[in-house]
Amino acid sequence: MYLDVSRGFVSQETAFPFDAVVELPPQEVCGETVTFDPVRLVGKYTVYEDAVVLEGELETVAHGACSVCMEPAQAKIEVTFSERFRKDANEEEDDCFLYEGKKLPLEHMTLTLVLLNTPMRFDCGTGCTPAVELKPWNEAEKVWAEDGEETQDTYRPFEGLKDLLGNEPSEQ
Repeated sequence: MYLDVSRGFVSQETAFPFDAVVELPPQEVCGETVTFDPVRLVGKYTVYEDAVVLEGELETVAHGACSVCMEPAQAKIEVTFSERFRKDANEEEDDCFLYEGKKLPLEHMTLTLVLLNTPMRFDCGTGCTPAVELKPWNEAEKVWAEDGEETQDTYRPFEGLKDLLGNEPSEQ
């Protein structure tokens, strides 16, 4: 989807409202496929010579699998943004997006903002139980502990760190 900003080039440094909807394809996030409802962008754009500034709010819903029970789960994503577009932008090095002509491509900016705000794990919120029962790790024997078996790491997983820290003050 492209946002036509030609009015801004006629009246530079004047804010113009915009309302756009961007469809994003499913994405692979931490090994899981996440889908998104249509992303709604609402805000204003302003043209400054060859740079365009988009300010507004982004809103969508991400759909994935619950990290506990693997049932479908969702997370609402709402982001306030202020992004710059430039004709001479290097998107890999600059902190702005590239555009040509008098239309801004919104897909890359939208995908970037959505993925940066997508949760790494989804929670269905129903107090679900794990699909697979996890057992504590027995570090001494390098195996998963059996039912009822206590392991040192079960209750104090960071106890070994104290051995790494000496009691002597560090020299600087």
